Amino acid sequence: MVEKTVRWILKVSLGKSAFFSRSVTAVALVIAGAILLSCVENQGERSAARRLSSVAQNGVPSGGNGGGPLAGPGSGGFGELVANVETNGKSELRHVVDPFDGTARKQVTIPKNFKGFFYLSGLNITALSNRLVSVRFSFGREMETITIPATIGRAAGLTPQTDIEVLILDMYNRPFENIRLLYDLYDYNDYRDASDPTTETKEPTRDPRSTGLYCRGLKLEHDPTFTRTSTNSKCDAKGEVCRFAYAKVRDNALYQLSNPGDASSTYVTTDPTLAQLDFQGSGYANDTVANKLKKCLPDNMSYPEFNANFGTSLTALGSGTGNGTVVTLGGTSYRYKGPFRPIGESQWEISSGALFFEAMGTGTAMGLNYPAGIFQHSLSDSLNANFGYGSFLFPRAGKMSINPEIDHFSSVTPFGESAGAGTGAAARALATLIAAGDTAWMYGCNIRVTNYDSYTNEGIGSCNVSATIEVITEENGKEIVLATSTDVKLQLIRPSLTNYQGQEVLYQSMKTCSSSRSCGGNECCFNNRCWDRSLVSQCVDDVDIVGNRGVGEACRSDYECSSLCCNTATGACAVHTTLGTDPVLCSKGASEQCVAKEWCRKDNLSKCWVVKTGLSPTGVQQCALRCYNVPTHADCTNGLCVPVVQEIPPAFNPSNPDCSTARDPLLSLPN
Repeated sequence: MVEKTVRWILKVSLGKSAFFSRSVTAVALVIAGAILLSCVENQGERSAARRLSSVAQNGVPSGGNGGGPLAGPGSGGFGELVANVETNGKSELRHVVDPFDGTARKQVTIPKNFKGFFYLSGLNITALSNRLVSVRFSFGREMETITIPATIGRAAGLTPQTDIEVLILDMYNRPFENIRLLYDLYDYNDYRDASDPTTETKEPTRDPRSTGLYCRGLKLEHDPTFTRTSTNSKCDAKGEVCRFAYAKVRDNALYQLSNPGDASSTYVTTDPTLAQLDFQGSGYANDTVANKLKKCLPDNMSYPEFNANFGTSLTALGSGTGNGTVVTLGGTSYRYKGPFRPIGESQWEISSGALFFEAMGTGTAMGLNYPAGIFQHSLSDSLNANFGYGSFLFPRAGKMSINPEIDHFSSVTPFGESAGAGTGAAARALATLIAAGDTAWMYGCNIRVTNYDSYTNEGIGSCNVSATIEVITEENGKEIVLATSTDVKLQLIRPSLTNYQGQEVLYQSMKTCSSSRSCGGNECCFNNRCWDRSLVSQCVDDVDIVGNRGVGEACRSDYECSSLCCNTATGACAVHTTLGTDPVLCSKGASEQCVAKEWCRKDNLSKCWVVKTGLSPTGVQQCALRCYNVPTHADCTNGLCVPVVQEIPPAFNPSNPDCSTARDPLLSLPN
């Protein structure tokens, strides 16, 4: 009955005039397809997991029954008709399947060492099933490409009774592991209070895979959050959204002269490396100047809070341009130029009014766009990035696990007691913990500096993001792009490894430290990382540091030097290395202190052996006494270098040699 109905529809459409038949035929095909689908018997719940397992093992997609989506030419009847329509259609990437929760999203974040199967879904993926395809990811402004072979398979659809075609990528060899994380995550989750949308009271996320985090690393043309029109090609107006557009700001520290002996030299700064903690145990304000110069700055322009941090008595804080505000610490003048500094602003894809966006109500179109931009606030309402504070850098705020009775700056509310108040009251105050545990809310800079790997230059907020995702194939030796998407985004973050409890166990993510005071109650600082005390036998704070002094530094004992060589004549650490082709040795003289004989001077000693010299014409073994000058280390006895006693040569009569104990000739001299 169904077949007769469809044939009648096609007959009617084909019987019309040429002009009319093309339009009717298209409609007829759609109606025919709808009738066919409505009459397919319900096959019950399908096992998508079983199909994906089959694809992973066999490398081929599951075709289902003869009338299914993978039916090709030769299947017969209307299956062939539907297959031809699908094959001639255009494929389009629409979603990435989050490998951690199975949700299809436009934007997914994974660690760059991800290992496993990865799925891309879209429209008319079936049209790719007769080709050998690969997926090419182009990352960042530099369009750094990674190409991964793909297969076509099936995954669960919106309901258990349906499934969809997907591109399956096998990432067993971790193809993204060497991608550089050059950009930063920004937190654009909405934390506004329901009753007062001009303030933020909700707890900010501390999960780098949160769906509200965006990696600012793309050109504007690859940013799907930006609405481009014929009259608007730049992201430069207040409230304008361009969350992937490239921008780079760094946490700031105080500036100091590049040449302390020259007052006319340039003021320079570095990234902060210490959290807002009391590292000396003598009170936060009494910390050393060297530590203060390395600490995070408050993320506001509040001079009372700055004074509490640095023990100063300023009455105002200046901008990030010019010489900034003079800050005197320990009799030396430094400069304050704001909590953040822009990097390469001329290359940014966002500018002017779009840089700043404070929290506001949702009653306007601009309010619905919040959050966006780089900062919430600007000193004196300037549009200069050097004046910005209240950054959206991830994490915006966080908590640290520290020991009791350690001074630190925190607040009960996530964004401070008077967040955004500008130059007035302090947002966070000095606090201590009665028992070891988590602090109240601290500035995000503290979390960033304690979760940073200086060897890879990657931290908790480091990222990279795909500019384009392309499905490609080869035909007659030429590359063909079958589908391209700039709307679907894959974000990469630092490597990660979790145990069965979901806890991070990879060493790169451990908290950095300079002393155990910045570690948790059951942790201690070892090799600049916080370790559980059950794993480390002795913490660096538990013993006096007597070593690790560099060459040229003053010393009184070998153990004070990293080279274990203290020159008693100069009172300074000397070089001792056995690496390379030309080793440089300590060479201590007689009666000087030593740690082992290797550090004592080598003297030439005469060593003699009776060696074989060949056979006589009658076959009798012949020998001779041979003596050599052998450089020999003096012995290290009771911590002092003692010259080796000259050996007595073995007895040997040249007229009547005894060759019974003769050895083979020496090929090299012993050490």
